[in-house]
Amino acid sequence: MGGAKVLEALGVAVGDGTTILTVINYENYTPGQIEVVSRGHSKFKATFQAIDSRTGATLLKLGKGKLPTATVGDATTLNADDLLKIWNQKTDSDSTLQPTEVAVRNFSSNFSTLDFNVIPAEWISNPGGNDGVGAQYQGAVVTDQSGKVMGLVSTMPNRLIPISGGVGYVPPIISINSALELLSPNAHNQPWANGPFLLTANEIGSRSGNYDGLVRDYVPLATAITAVLSQLGEALSTADLPQDFRSYVWDNEISETSDGSLLTTVFSLPAELYDSVGNILAQAKWVGIQWDRTDEKPSRVVYGTTAYVVGGSFEVTGDVSSLKNAVRTLLNDPTPYGQ
Repeated sequence: MGGAKVLEALGVAVGDGTTILTVINYENYTPGQIEVVSRGHSKFKATFQAIDSRTGATLLKLGKGKLPTATVGDATTLNADDLLKIWNQKTDSDSTLQPTEVAVRNFSSNFSTLDFNVIPAEWISNPGGNDGVGAQYQGAVVTDQSGKVMGLVSTMPNRLIPISGGVGYVPPIISINSALELLSPNAHNQPWANGPFLLTANEIGSRSGNYDGLVRDYVPLATAITAVLSQLGEALSTADLPQDFRSYVWDNEISETSDGSLLTTVFSLPAELYDSVGNILAQAKWVGIQWDRTDEKPSRVVYGTTAYVVGGSFEVTGDVSSLKNAVRTLLNDPTPYGQ
């Protein structure tokens, strides 16, 4: 109540039983208080330990108590068409986990440590079938036939549902191998620890796209965005922008007459915006970066603390060539991991 957002997702206990792996869609959610409810309805206070912004995979630490741990498998041993089960709580009032059978598809061992894709098992014999599975599976547990955990269902960004459709769509499965990397003491120092969670990129003279973090060359892209956000100058006017930047980003067709190229991204945790000498200018849940603008207007960063409400803008004083190159690579080769 009182405006607080309640987010529900399934997860599994790992390690010594005091740590929980789950998946959170951070597009419109910023971590606050969290409570873990066990299948026996015991409740535990928990804190955030690490977040993989590529996937939304999140490691939680129980304040006290332990839970029975899951039996974990090795997702790299999977093959195309292997049958798996997604264990999902069907309704808020139904406490029983119920499985949906799925099959591995488009499996690529080169990227299997991060994620892989599945389809409803019945689609193998009925490719045109549609059993209605979709985005409701956030954080649901994926096991093999023997019950070993092979992964967790990744998030489906809210803004992508109208594009790809929720019905009949299963988001990529986060490999349990990559999710377990969050147990490393150095996990919070990785480039993806608070990097871009998902983004939209539009470049003049090129293609446009909406992406989650499951893209090739994620680290160069995240590094380039971070570099731009540490080289900001004076505040700029946002009078030419709607208050809700979402309509500007997704309704604005990029053409030769558009006001430059644009990348928009949100962060799992608020990102700090700096000037060139290291002073913190603001904190941002999301940012939009524009370059090659018309009439020789300076490159700028538009930001806000609530996705995607405009809170202000700063001039970019540094070189944006690394970001331009990273975006060009993304747009020319947008294939997600595991495809």
